[in-house]
Amino acid sequence: MAAATAPSADLKVKIVEPLASRRETFFVLAAICVIVLLMALRFAAVGGDDKTQYIRPYQRLDSILSGKQRTLYQSMLASTEDVIELREREGQWPEAALLEIETVPPFDEKFLPPSLRGLTWTEHDGNSWVDYIGQDPNQDDQENITYILRVIDLHAEYHPHPHPGLDYDPNQKVAVQVWVFPQPARPYPGERLPEAGWWWVVGPNDPSLSPDAVQTTPGPSPNGGT
Repeated sequence: MAAATAPSADLKVKIVEPLASRRETFFVLAAICVIVLLMALRFAAVGGDDKTQYIRPYQRLDSILSGKQRTLYQSMLASTEDVIELREREGQWPEAALLEIETVPPFDEKFLPPSLRGLTWTEHDGNSWVDYIGQDPNQDDQENITYILRVIDLHAEYHPHPHPGLDYDPNQKVAVQVWVFPQPARPYPGERLPEAGWWWVVGPNDPSLSPDAVQTTPGPSPNGGT
């Protein structure tokens, strides 16, 4: 048997990387770049959304409310339809006592959880708007705050400052606000709630958070003033 020929000293061994492996590496790097780009675009979009949400100094998101406070907040908003219906029927804004007789919560507290009962409701009629203030005489409970439900007739001549919605909008007859003060028995402050330190509570998607959604100056008063 012939002996095996020894490899030549001039022979060079070259390892060729498979073409499929190169392509796989390329696609992985490309995918990483795409993911990074999409994340950057997402953060830019979120930043853009924040710029369109304009929270005014007297506004607070409803996340500041505790569980039972949020329940009362939702109850106040839900009572608006009854307030409007009674105004159309009676020809004037209904008194808090009438709303209780008509079993409208939160004025009729028997429909509320026990922890939300005990508030005293009184109304303050501004003619073109009405304020219902709910006060809790219990000074010991730190969670007790004072509430105001404000309903504004946008088709009236005068509107309190500030108010959501456009004046004389044919598609929107009233505007509704809930204001709070972080004390349980705060006296009624009158028309100008922001100047008295009250907070207008809004949801994160409330239309009033857009830059031009709130009328910041009162409309003309019935006697021609402002």
